[in-house]
Amino acid sequence: MTIPKEDEVRLQHLNKFEADGISAFPSLCERKQLLSQARELAVDSEVVVAGRIISRREMGKISFSHLKDASGKLQVVFSEKELGREKYQQYTKDLDLGDFLSIKGVMFVTKAGETSVLVKDWTLIAKALLPLPEKFHGLTDTEIRYRQRYLDLIASEDSMRIAQIRSQLVKAIRNYFDERGFFEVETPILQSLYGGANARPFVTHHHALDTDLFLRVAPELYLKRLIVGGFEKVYEIAKCFRNEGIDQNHNPEFTQIEFYWAYADYTKLMDLMEDLLPKLISAVGLSLKFELDGKSVDFTPPYPRVTMRAIISQYAKIDIEDYPDQPSMFAVAKKLKIDGIDKNTGRGKLIDEIYKFYARPHIVNPMFMIDHPVELSPLAKKKADNPNYVERMQLLCIGGNELCNAFSELNDPIDQEARFQEQELLGRGGDDESMPYDHDFITALKHGMPPTAGLGMGIDRLVKLLTGAPNLKEVILFPTLKPESADGK
Repeated sequence: MTIPKEDEVRLQHLNKFEADGISAFPSLCERKQLLSQARELAVDSEVVVAGRIISRREMGKISFSHLKDASGKLQVVFSEKELGREKYQQYTKDLDLGDFLSIKGVMFVTKAGETSVLVKDWTLIAKALLPLPEKFHGLTDTEIRYRQRYLDLIASEDSMRIAQIRSQLVKAIRNYFDERGFFEVETPILQSLYGGANARPFVTHHHALDTDLFLRVAPELYLKRLIVGGFEKVYEIAKCFRNEGIDQNHNPEFTQIEFYWAYADYTKLMDLMEDLLPKLISAVGLSLKFELDGKSVDFTPPYPRVTMRAIISQYAKIDIEDYPDQPSMFAVAKKLKIDGIDKNTGRGKLIDEIYKFYARPHIVNPMFMIDHPVELSPLAKKKADNPNYVERMQLLCIGGNELCNAFSELNDPIDQEARFQEQELLGRGGDDESMPYDHDFITALKHGMPPTAGLGMGIDRLVKLLTGAPNLKEVILFPTLKPESADGK
């Protein structure tokens, strides 16, 4: 005798309900309390709750189950004495784990001391035609967890916790900037010319206009146009896209907040971040001090402010001032055994690669790395006392994770024009992450932009850090994955 597969059994149960004239997917559902609210009510209180069946254990003519909703789970007790033989057997024989029920009952406490609902009546409100993952004990295949996040959320309380923390964090960010007079704005995702970051873009084609368009790599140049136009405080929680590799800290589609503040400089941004981060961490119920990767991290401000030159000197044992041009910097980078570079790699990128290889792994507690070489920052303002460096800062923490990147913005159109030209030369030399020349942005700057400070902070990376997630995919509900083949493998 062939035993039917579980999905076939579930389909038989569905057909039985329909044969009895009972809709397995009704439009209306009665619910008066969340499960967490019902749990707090006094014994004998009447409740109407709803949720998914996640467990079931039968003992003769009594069945103990747990329902789950977004607020938690609660035991519900089905009794043939309370429901009658037909209704009780319908529950035990025709319902499956994963089905959704609406339940009317009264609160009581079992002999084992568990707060429960004694079921007086139940209604099927949605039939599950496939089983819960691994009998609700969780998914161990990370590929399935990322591809079928709905199963992961059902099975893993930790995955749901991370998703909820992310939502709370975004809300707290909005509240912080709204309360300080910033305007939330929207700028184009499809752009005729990408810019605002050194990154390779995604390219698409608009058929009606017969022109190529780019998914934005950053909203920066549009937000600064708004500063030119008269806004003094703007921010955008922006989806950005970079056609780059995927690893534990990178996803081609990511979310960041980027904001611009007229009449401010990068020192004010550092002060703001020392105020903002503790508030965000507290807003999601976390501590400023926590353990991560076996190391103690403390987000209590203030955070040290150290130049990029000094950090490289400390760990790579070289002074970048001794290598003032590309050929000399390339020679020392080769001597330091830096991979992934060639004779066309710009001086700024060479310095950055040396920092990443030698210094970044040693960083643990939050620190501001400041005053980057001008070649590395084509949109930042030069330091008045040393034009070889710019007023830029990055907030770094454990493992050199970059939480934010910020400048005193370059508002000199002549200087900006020269740096765009330098970026064009890098592009012609084979640097596919160089920034294109944006003529309209130069035109905007020529109309005048006040002194302005701007900052971008990756929300995905911040959530990853605060939740201790090992991979960025854990904090993105639907991360970018290689497409499955036709056979689903």
